[in-house]
Amino acid sequence: MGIFSIDGPFYKFGSIVADILILGLLWFLLAIPIVTIGAATSAVYYVFTKRVNGKEGYLWRDFWSSFRQNFLMATAVWVTLLLAYGILGFNIFNAGLLEGMADFVLIVQFVILVQITFITMYAFALISRFEMGYREVLKTAFFLANRHILLTIFNIILLGGTVIVALVQPFFILVAAGAYCYFSSFLIMRAFKKYRPDMDAEINIGEMAPLQLNNDVVKEEEPAEEFYEVYVDYEEPLYDNDSTVLNIDRLKGMQEDKE
Repeated sequence: MGIFSIDGPFYKFGSIVADILILGLLWFLLAIPIVTIGAATSAVYYVFTKRVNGKEGYLWRDFWSSFRQNFLMATAVWVTLLLAYGILGFNIFNAGLLEGMADFVLIVQFVILVQITFITMYAFALISRFEMGYREVLKTAFFLANRHILLTIFNIILLGGTVIVALVQPFFILVAAGAYCYFSSFLIMRAFKKYRPDMDAEINIGEMAPLQLNNDVVKEEEPAEEFYEVYVDYEEPLYDNDSTVLNIDRLKGMQEDKE
């Protein structure tokens, strides 16, 4: 296998760079109306989380399919987060008007701001890969962000670095989202695969299995009838092609689990 062959490192590197440039530019154009930022981010994550997980696809088809399919959910979540950022910004900017309560109000607002930022780190990637309701997206994003705090911190550092580079080199803004989502996908997939290690496996396309958590695993020696009784109330949700589902109900009680 030569270095310039279709399976060589040079070709693969060039393919990744091309994907980052194309998706970054697509995101930038679709983000101009502001309200579509959520759907565009979700679509970019759909392509890149599959790529970093070894699942090749068709960039244009995957991007537009995800954009259309997740538009309403991603937009609803994005508008909610945008309103939250706006309210927090207003409160922080005007906290000085409260005089004696200013310090306390600022601390509370900054704590909330951190949590909203945490949720933002995971929400659109969740929407892109899992069939979930509005509240489930926010709850699961909150859970994952705090459960995997180191991954979340690295994600925030990555975002901060991307913003700094864009400020220093304004032309980078055109592809910043593509670069950030690509590298962020490695971190996010590490969290996802703790709950769905079978993500993107060919044999699991078209199937939906319950999450195998420490407090939700049936021992092998238990008879088949008892296994059925445990999962008989589990209702399989709808999904799209390679997508899998992260059920928030299956995440309850996870605080005691160790990495």
